[in-house]
Amino acid sequence: MKQYKFSFIIHKKTIMKICQVHPGCGIPVPPPNWGAVEKIVWEFTQNLRLLGHEVDIKYANEINPGDYDIVHVHMANLANFLHERNVPYIYQLHDHHAHYYGKNSFVFNENLKAIQNSQVSLMPGRFLVPYFDTPKAVYFSHGVNTDFFKPNNNRPKEHKLLCLANNGLAGMNGYDRKGFGFAIKAAMAKNLPITIAGPRNNENFLNENPWVYAYPKLNLEWEPNQEELVDLYHRHTIFMHPSELEAGHPNLTILEAAACGLPVNGWIEMETDFDGMWRAPRVVTELVRGLDDIINNYELYREKAINHAESLSWLNRSKELAELCKNHIKA
Repeated sequence: MKQYKFSFIIHKKTIMKICQVHPGCGIPVPPPNWGAVEKIVWEFTQNLRLLGHEVDIKYANEINPGDYDIVHVHMANLANFLHERNVPYIYQLHDHHAHYYGKNSFVFNENLKAIQNSQVSLMPGRFLVPYFDTPKAVYFSHGVNTDFFKPNNNRPKEHKLLCLANNGLAGMNGYDRKGFGFAIKAAMAKNLPITIAGPRNNENFLNENPWVYAYPKLNLEWEPNQEELVDLYHRHTIFMHPSELEAGHPNLTILEAAACGLPVNGWIEMETDFDGMWRAPRVVTELVRGLDDIINNYELYREKAINHAESLSWLNRSKELAELCKNHIKA
């Protein structure tokens, strides 16, 4: 079937007609509180429009071949659905399960099929490029809204630690993937207040580990909306992230925390150089060493974290995405 292209040139600038495919997970775009993929879809939509492109958000079943220059899809099942409808697409992977469950799993093979049938596929971590072992896979990092997530000079007088995450894997909510237990023990060792925040299903891990409730400086905050999220970062000074597994290197919460001026402690497996971060394994003594170094050199860590986050603004990520899309239109 012949594909019709709608891109045109204005003052030597390629204007593209782009569709961001709605994830269709029951969460609106933009999300009112939790919803990482929905947030990414919204940020790309807003920033690509700022760059002058025509951008729609549509469900996969509303898209026909030739409707758009670029169709940008974020879920493997929707990418495979579009392929069946002969709709060319760019795929962006967000699913850590594909790596966690291994190459014999359904989720890996579903993602591999989506990648192989794409025009190009964006991997949020470099390790995923050789893992899927196809030339269609390229590294493309996440971004952060630096107009919304930005530093606040009215910082707490004493250091306060923050863990903000959706802990666990699907069906395994008691599993401490994000390292809440390690972060709490590090806080206890330093006698520092710590907040665990995110979706309420984080309580599953805490309830299976009732020892955490014995720490009097533990604070819990569930289901923050976007404005409350910024306030949450501003009320803390150090972001704890002793995670075991992530797809995004760096992930959204690390970028948001850094943009708000919080140095990051944890996650030695993170492969991307990230200024303002102490890399520590999931060992309490090492996390404590990280806390000591961050506290003793706080302003340096804070400045580096802010600068690194600003370099990865969603506007900058959207410019890179647009350039990648233009190359595929030319091809």
